[in-house]
Amino acid sequence: MKNTFNNSLNACKISDADSGFHLTANGKTDFICKYKEAIIDDASFFYTEKTGDFTIKAEVETKGNFSYDAAFLMVRETETRWIKLAVELGVDTTYNVVSVITDNWSDDANGELFPSNKCWLRITRKGDFWGLHYSVNGQQWRFVRCFGLDLSSTVKVGFGIQAPLGDKCEGKLDFITISNESVKNFRDGN
Repeated sequence: MKNTFNNSLNACKISDADSGFHLTANGKTDFICKYKEAIIDDASFFYTEKTGDFTIKAEVETKGNFSYDAAFLMVRETETRWIKLAVELGVDTTYNVVSVITDNWSDDANGELFPSNKCWLRITRKGDFWGLHYSVNGQQWRFVRCFGLDLSSTVKVGFGIQAPLGDKCEGKLDFITISNESVKNFRDGN
């Protein structure tokens, strides 16, 4: 799977880890389309192109220094049409799962708080219906959200890292897989 993600946008320092990748964010970078304010499109994203239905999942770890530091999975059509699911350091210095759905403007939602900085993340496409999940063990999945978003049949799928307020955010993505398998029930994660 390591050779799959050979395309990049705003590349940062990346190195192979035993079972994935280690990333160091470029400073003051983000992917966000603030409503009627600004489009920020300078975080790092490593991807492959995928057509049709799929599921991408990985164990994601973030070592943040500032609020909003995050490692993430992403699906992208353009700079204003994308999905991001992240392990993010919150303003309260607690890590949580954050989902951002962008269709011209970003709908940013904080989810579960974690006692650690690592969990599994998963994004699934069924046509133009999407399911986002997280797991503490990669086996039992918890629902984050599901929604409709009409994207092209071929999209960019991969992972990235951001450091909107500072620098030195590090991330590790392990056991990354993209499959044609779908999730049968978005609500219960199976």
